Amino acid sequence: MKETNDGSACRHSAPASAAGAGSHVSRTKTTVSVEALSNHPCEPLKRRRRGLRSSVTAFIRRWREYDLHKLSVGIGRVLLWPFPDSVYLRLGYRVFFGTWPDYRHPRSFNEHIHEYMLRCRDPMLSIPADKIESRHYIAERVGADVLVPLLGVWDRPEDVPLSTLPRPLVLKPTAASGLVLIVRAEDELNEDEVRDQMRRWLRRCYSQVNREWCYRGVPRRLMAETMLSDDCGGLPPDHKAYVIGGKVRFLQVDRGRFDQHTRNVYDPQWNPLPARWTLQNHEPDLCPACLPRMIELAEILAEPFEFLRVDFYVIGQQLYIGELTNYPGAGFERFIPSDYAWEIGKFWTGRPRSEDR
Repeated sequence: MKETNDGSACRHSAPASAAGAGSHVSRTKTTVSVEALSNHPCEPLKRRRRGLRSSVTAFIRRWREYDLHKLSVGIGRVLLWPFPDSVYLRLGYRVFFGTWPDYRHPRSFNEHIHEYMLRCRDPMLSIPADKIESRHYIAERVGADVLVPLLGVWDRPEDVPLSTLPRPLVLKPTAASGLVLIVRAEDELNEDEVRDQMRRWLRRCYSQVNREWCYRGVPRRLMAETMLSDDCGGLPPDHKAYVIGGKVRFLQVDRGRFDQHTRNVYDPQWNPLPARWTLQNHEPDLCPACLPRMIELAEILAEPFEFLRVDFYVIGQQLYIGELTNYPGAGFERFIPSDYAWEIGKFWTGRPRSEDR
């Protein structure tokens, strides 16, 4: 009887003729055990047990790291799941902002975003929702030189060649927001856990999570891009331009997205706005030399849209476009003081009158 690594016992019975085989048995014993190992009846059971242990370990780790606020939000989403989009967003708005929204006569920036989510059914909205289609759109409108290098696109986690992809890289789903996995050159990956994470990404339907219509029908795939880095080898700040009614109305700069996330907001002349946008501020940012080009590209890309956010990275003298966004934060970002959301909302003009919801 041989004790396996998972504590199970596997019995091996020797042929009756082996007793008199002498040294021939010793020469063939190792060969037989090695060749038969992969086909041994115990091996599938051992693989299943290893997979189960890996899944349980990953679940325990995720639970320990879980944000209880996210848990409460998740419970709220489940409870509101049966309600229509307008009710779902109204109740979410009331809980998050403390007031009831007026989607029939929106005034604040957040009300406009929700009203846009409920009203506009332009098929063009599927382009920013699909990170691959948005790359094609960006290349056609302003040129492919501003795109972050693409390493591959896959339909299934099993197809992603994790061990051979050039590093550093960023893995993410093509139809989602805020879900990324950064893989640096020195990182040791547990491929089973990474593929489990990618499966969770693909199961997440953003047309239901916050009722973001633009994701409806968009194929959910996986992609990898080269990780951009600043002069110190860290992640570069995100520059995001908000285009309302064809013009950039304000910009935000995010730093430390995966550590201590901070954010500054500026007007198109790079003057700090007298408000915060959800997060704490950091030290003032230097005005990028490419700001006029950034604004120009954002307005070109946003021309067919009532609203669009365009995300940029500045690496030395090179300007890259990360992605396009229809509904930032699904309308659940917060200006502090809250009255400033009305100031930004004044830019949202010329829209068709929405129906009573």
